[in-house]
Amino acid sequence: MSHKLDEVDLKIIYSLARDARKTITQIAKDTEISRPTIIDRLRKLRESNVLSLDARVNVTKLGFKLALVALKTRTVEAEQKPETNLAVCPRVLMLMHADGSSNCFALLYGENMETLVSVVESFRSFSGIEVISWRPSETPLKVEAFELKEFPSKNKLAPCGKNCLDCSSYKKQECLACPVVTAYKGTTKMMVNLL
Repeated sequence: MSHKLDEVDLKIIYSLARDARKTITQIAKDTEISRPTIIDRLRKLRESNVLSLDARVNVTKLGFKLALVALKTRTVEAEQKPETNLAVCPRVLMLMHADGSSNCFALLYGENMETLVSVVESFRSFSGIEVISWRPSETPLKVEAFELKEFPSKNKLAPCGKNCLDCSSYKKQECLACPVVTAYKGTTKMMVNLL
């Protein structure tokens, strides 16, 4: 069910869009809406997933490379849930459904081009998913920062179930591994360990 935004919701959202660190008192002063109303509206907006107040990271400022991948599902099961393996991949910043020959697009990040190539190649092994095409991408024109997936501890296997130590790209030092596995050799190691 979709949530309907009214003028009060929009004033609160616009106030937070200018500075998401504002206190309730600052939002109330900015919007001329009472504190209890703001507290109630924020609760409702967050519970309905209309509003998210998450930390986001500008991956291109960290020197990471981006790629846009067009995917197509090959099976009915994969078509119903093409995001299953992709949604858990820490390198997927955004996943979108589309119409046409590609029915899904994924925006990925990697520390270097070799790692991006390895990640795209690993998608080819996902059951029911076909990589139609992919291209390196420049910095997004509108959205520059993305929420990175949280993984509180390192594991032997990646969230998709793969063991990076068995990957030929990792063995040839072409890929730095999944950021959430113990074998990871990349620059986000410190960042992921903090999560």
